[in-house]
Formats: sequence, structure tokens, C-alpha cells
Amino acid sequence: LMRTNQGKYYLMEINPRIPAWVYLAVGVGQNIPEALTLLALGKEVLPFEKYDVGKLFIRYAFDMIVDRSEFETISSAGEL
Repeated sequence: LMRTNQGKYYLMEINPRIPAWVYLAVGVGQNIPEALTLLALGKEVLPFEKYDVGKLFIRYAFDMIVDRSEFETISSAGEL
């Protein structure tokens, strides 16, 4: 929100992206994307009353150093 010198408020941005961790919520039984879709459609959404415990969200990244020519080949042909 931004406020003008006259005290009016303006909404500057709506960010509809769902964060990556939402997979954890779905994985433990709280399907937030489904609930948001139902709300947008004007349907009833029941409260999330329970969730599974003992689960983790792990993000794994793999970095590689490769020759540019190999990257170009795999990007264009899909194989080396």
C-alpha cells in the first residue's frame, strides 16, 4: 500500500504467486491452493483442523560447471 500526502491509500501490487513451501502444506493435509480456489469460486472452505506431523520440506539444488558448448547442445538437442 502507498499513502498519498492527502491520506489516501492505493494498492500498488497484488502478487498471486504461491510460495514453494506450499508443497509442505499440501503434503501434511492442508491444501492451501485448493482452499484459495474454492474461495475464489465463492464456495465454502472448511477450517484446517489437523495436519500430519513429522514431515519436512527440503529444497535441493545442484550446481555444475560445464563447457558452454555442452550446455548449448543439451539446451537445443536435449542430449549430449
